Amino acid sequence: MSIISADGLSRRMALGALAATAAAQLCLTKGASAHELLDLNNPRDFLTALAKMRGSTDERITMGWVRGTRYAVVDDYATPMWNILAGTFFHFRPVDADTYEIRSIEVAYFTDLETNKLLETWTNPITNAVVDIPQTRMGPTIIQMSAEKLTIPNPAGEASGMTINHRFRPAVVVGDDVFITEEIRVDSGAPKTEGGFRFVYNENSTYQASLSELSEPANTSVSSLVHFNGSVSFRPWMGFGDVKGHTISRGAGRHIKSVDGFDPYYVELTRQYHPDVLDDIEGVLAAAT
Repeated sequence: MSIISADGLSRRMALGALAATAAAQLCLTKGASAHELLDLNNPRDFLTALAKMRGSTDERITMGWVRGTRYAVVDDYATPMWNILAGTFFHFRPVDADTYEIRSIEVAYFTDLETNKLLETWTNPITNAVVDIPQTRMGPTIIQMSAEKLTIPNPAGEASGMTINHRFRPAVVVGDDVFITEEIRVDSGAPKTEGGFRFVYNENSTYQASLSELSEPANTSVSSLVHFNGSVSFRPWMGFGDVKGHTISRGAGRHIKSVDGFDPYYVELTRQYHPDVLDDIEGVLAAAT
């Protein structure tokens, strides 16, 4: 590794940065004394890291949550619409050395910007239209995961007939931090959704975890953070009418191993509206096709 001095970077700062880098590498080496660090340029090591960051390599059910906000973008100005409270349940199963089968279901709620309580109706701040707010339940779905991408063998529901492109970006390693970004692009093509709208969905999610924890063979699943950003077409139910624009979303969350890791209000809502997901998640995921 080389230090390239720039205007304003003193010799002392450069030496300090070099010392800090050396110390970080020493800590990694000590932490990895019983095993080698994963080589994230190797597709199988990369796949192992993905499985540990997003699910588990021992077929246990894991979960993840995201909290964030969705905005309407009209004339280049972003107006907050509502908050997002989302949870996803996963079952990862290795198919072979290069593939995992993932069964997943997502349940999400839109909540009030001020109270963070469930929205059932909403007044569009752009058009003043009052609309009913649907809940989101997607799945259960079967997904195939390789080191390159996710694929859905049997798209159903709104995904049926749409072009779905997915890829994982190469890992970025900074000290002991690993960052892996996934990109999702969905396009309905010519207008063929309800109301004649074209639907386009863009999502970037970056997962962050510890390289030394990922490299520990005994760890089948690790703690990881996720940072989410999305850009999505207006939907007819949102009440924008002929207004041109789109929505953007931002959020952050965590990969967890039990329901106890969810926001208590998320558990309360799911207990009320989707109790089967909490009472029999194994059965729900087993029904995926």
